Amino acid sequence: MHRRSVGRLAVPASLVLSVLLASSAHAQTTTIDEGAFRLTVGGQDVGTETFSIRRNGSGPNAVTIAQGRGQVQDGGGRTIASSLELSGAELRPTAYQVTVQDGSPTKIAGRVTGGRFSARIMSPSGEMMREYLASDGAVLVDEGVVHQYYFVVQRASGGGRVPIIIPQLNRQVVAVVTPAGSETLQIDGQSVSARHYTVAPAGLPAREVWVDGEGRVLRVAVPSRQFVATRSSLPRG
Repeated sequence: MHRRSVGRLAVPASLVLSVLLASSAHAQTTTIDEGAFRLTVGGQDVGTETFSIRRNGSGPNAVTIAQGRGQVQDGGGRTIASSLELSGAELRPTAYQVTVQDGSPTKIAGRVTGGRFSARIMSPSGEMMREYLASDGAVLVDEGVVHQYYFVVQRASGGGRVPIIIPQLNRQVVAVVTPAGSETLQIDGQSVSARHYTVAPAGLPAREVWVDGEGRVLRVAVPSRQFVATRSSLPRG
């Protein structure tokens, strides 16, 4: 009786390496926070913001990506899609991209290098470059983006002065962060203890920010604009 020999299926080494790298990256990725905010002005619903903040790796090699998409129904409607890259345990901003769709789209793509924020701004009227100071210890919080206040509290949980990069305004300002005690908030019908901070950027309206015990943003208010962003549900975990 003759036996039939069966050869092994050859798998390219490059494919094996790709699978191993993908599995390793997946295993190292941690979700810091994700969810949605309900946006109101004067007590009236005007839109939502969905977001995620994820970290890959740890220590000085960590890379954190914060992505968000805000949709506001004011006038013709406005959409803000943002992606912020941060490095290390210190959460230093390294790269940022935002697209604002408000009738005609405007896109800003920038990087922080050598103490400067260099941005390329693309709009229907053309393309231009902007560059301005990015101080040591600066955080990036853009106009109309709520979830990025997480990084302000991480940098100044005890209060103090924090440089804030605002790409849509093409500048950096210094904000005074002041702890305002603990309060109880109602989020999706549930009570949660929150730490309250006042964030006062120079030349701009003050922001009131509430976070949970891990610094995850629960609510942001700009009283002078009657604007409030509230989590649709409590953070997981």
